[in-house]
Amino acid sequence: MGGQGILLRKVTLDKTLNQLQFFLKGASMILLMYLINGLFLEKNFKVSDIQLLAVLYLAVFLGFLFLRRKKKSSKDNVLVDTIKQYFDIDKFSDIEKLDKKLITEIKNNRRFVANRGQVVGTENFLLFDLIDGQFKLIPVKSIQKMTVSSVDHRYCVRIETNIQAEKVFFKRKKEADELLKEYCTNY
Repeated sequence: MGGQGILLRKVTLDKTLNQLQFFLKGASMILLMYLINGLFLEKNFKVSDIQLLAVLYLAVFLGFLFLRRKKKSSKDNVLVDTIKQYFDIDKFSDIEKLDKKLITEIKNNRRFVANRGQVVGTENFLLFDLIDGQFKLIPVKSIQKMTVSSVDHRYCVRIETNIQAEKVFFKRKKEADELLKEYCTNY
């Protein structure tokens, strides 16, 4: 996973799919070695053994097809759709460029870090990477209004942008207020 940035780790399914791909490659190699051993070295295969191996190879092949299709179809990914709306991105390579720009800004032009490093404000971006699975990247220029409210014993920071309204939940009011204060101070 080296060399991947913040967005690419969240956008792609690489963490899970790469592990499955390694497993399927290993399984296909074991099957291939078993087939070579049984057919050419030991010469002890029966027709039923070859049929079973054919079924196993088919299962591995279908697994590879499933992974390829799953990697290519990112239409069900909410984060990708949101990034496309905010940043007018059409291709996956544009997400890579945006990711590099985000990492550069976090390293060089960071304005604030709030909520124990889970919210970072840079010159152009507001990045949320929270424990409960929320991940949002919002361009600072599109933010019109930010408010804090209480919803079901949790605190919600409602961010109104020129595209859509975003909600980010915090467990404590102090965390939500800290974000609002840092935002107002730095922008």
